Amino acid sequence: GPVRPVALTPDGNTLISVNTPDNRIEVFSVLDGRLTHIDSIPVGMEPVAVAARSNSEVWVVNHLSDSVSIVNLSATPAKVIRTLLVGDEPRDIVFAGTGFNRAFITTARRGQHRTDPSIASVFNPAIPEESASPLLSTEGIGRADVWIFDATNLGTTIGGTPVDVKTFFADSPRALATTADGSTVYYSLALRIDEL
Repeated sequence: GPVRPVALTPDGNTLISVNTPDNRIEVFSVLDGRLTHIDSIPVGMEPVAVAARSNSEVWVVNHLSDSVSIVNLSATPAKVIRTLLVGDEPRDIVFAGTGFNRAFITTARRGQHRTDPSIASVFNPAIPEESASPLLSTEGIGRADVWIFDATNLGTTIGGTPVDVKTFFADSPRALATTADGSTVYYSLALRIDEL
């Protein structure tokens, strides 16, 4: 189910909500404490999380599509302008780092995108935990991935190029949180919180 289903733009004037069954986001204006529906934008399959990077740029995590849709709200009509391919079953997204320009996305390790040759340089094959291969039958390898993208430079590969993929000894990471200054990101599992 949805992990971060609603988000406000930084100016507080627009509310975005995932419409998971319809594979869309719903956009509302916020005026005098009232919501007015202004748009419905198709995204990937089963959107479960949304985050506003700016007043006009929204990132949507698509659980079933294994992707992130980047939506330009200021385009006429508003639309998806880029799709990032990430690991299996992505669930949440936060922005952190200097200028909040790093996007952190939780996923499961078994995703097919890990092995795509276009992002082979992201992984160090000499270190099992960093291998592009899911290594699903290898003991001692974590199954929880956090994909990290530079939001200002997504790369030229068709699905975007992450700057890093962190692997943790756990499975199916869910929610993320960041400190107010963006210097630390936390991800949660059922009963455990780890710091990136």
